[in-house]
Amino acid sequence: MNTKFKITSLLIAASLTLAACGNDNNEETTNQSESKQTETTESTSDNKSENDNSSIDNANTSSSSESDELDMASFSKSIEDAIEEAKSRFDGQLTDIGVSKENNQYVYKIELESDTEEYEVSLDVNDLSVVKEETEAEDDENDNKYFNYSDLVKVEDAIQTAKDNVNGKVTEWSTDFDDGNLYYEIEIVQDNGNNVDVKVDAYTGDFVESDD
Repeated sequence: MNTKFKITSLLIAASLTLAACGNDNNEETTNQSESKQTETTESTSDNKSENDNSSIDNANTSSSSESDELDMASFSKSIEDAIEEAKSRFDGQLTDIGVSKENNQYVYKIELESDTEEYEVSLDVNDLSVVKEETEAEDDENDNKYFNYSDLVKVEDAIQTAKDNVNGKVTEWSTDFDDGNLYYEIEIVQDNGNNVDVKVDAYTGDFVESDD
């Protein structure tokens, strides 16, 4: 009887030990599964946060780009520098100057004319590198007028006159002959989105008119 009892007791003990081991393995598997789920959730959350931040940054960049105003004081090179550079590339008389955007960058646009050719060049406002350059035969029908920039009111003063008369942000400007008179034509974008062209006399600096 004692021997049978001992054998029975050993079998029961062995069964309990195996059961305990099985429970430990199940608990370990469950813990590993929960850990992986937590890591996946955290990774997804981090990626979402990065994507959200990226979207915000892109929106801010777009908004900043749309609200940019032409600020010639921020340019490394002046309009005088640009005229000199253009004349070093082409021997001619000055017929037109201005600032506008090409390929999302500000450029000086200079036009010169000789007896036989017309020359137009767009120069980067910071290093005067050539963005665009074109030469063609002079067209007598255009009857272009010539001027010296040194005889004109500084364009910065003309821009200030335009802003004193029309509220908004200056986006570009150029010179223009009209009925024998030379004007600065300055484009201003108002808060309501309207584009207004402001004329300022290039020789006197007087406000002439605005046209939207």
